[in-house]
Amino acid sequence: MKRQAVPLHAEVAEVLRHQILSGDLPAGTKLPALSALTEKLGVARMTIVQAMNALEDEGLIEKHSGRGTFVKAVKMPDRHTMQMKAELSQIYAMVDQMEVSVRQDDAIIEKGPDGRYFRAMSRIHARSGKPFCQVNIKLDDEIFDRAPDRFATEIVVSVLKDLGITVEKARQKVTISYADFSMAQALDIKVNSAVFRVVREFMDAQGSLIYSATLYYPGDLLEFEMEFSPD
Repeated sequence: MKRQAVPLHAEVAEVLRHQILSGDLPAGTKLPALSALTEKLGVARMTIVQAMNALEDEGLIEKHSGRGTFVKAVKMPDRHTMQMKAELSQIYAMVDQMEVSVRQDDAIIEKGPDGRYFRAMSRIHARSGKPFCQVNIKLDDEIFDRAPDRFATEIVVSVLKDLGITVEKARQKVTISYADFSMAQALDIKVNSAVFRVVREFMDAQGSLIYSATLYYPGDLLEFEMEFSPD
């Protein structure tokens, strides 16, 4: 595990701090018990205690005797959104350069809030045999059943294109995030390294979600180039 030259408890606190201030851990979320965090992060109990004390001092969490530790409501950083138009073909062109090198687990079925079913998958994408992206995917179950073997082992966007699935609308949001312990290990980067967090959604003609993905790219492996034309 590549780590920064800082105390381990400070590193653990920074991981949780990023998750709280990014909204990944919303206000009111109950944090796992110390024993669960110790096992999940692979660190000593005292390291977790020190990290939690630091976050409590900052007003990010609050401890309730007998109930557990919860995320407090905090002021979220203001973000300015820059909206741009792009062609869907740009996404197809990008994924054509990648390959799926690791299948982390099988596709599991999840029920959406509207009663529809999705297949959830988590995997690593690679370029030239090196980790390039961690991605968490949800795909409409009926579409998954049209090519289960391909969806389980290939780039989902490429398979959607090959099957001729109509994408009426697509959107993508890019923000800066930071690698937690498991992501750092999967992508072979340092804990708390900056990563691009890309949330991508495809909708059908009825406006229903058919595919979504949250992708994490190491900050030093991706750049965005935009060309502006005069009005």
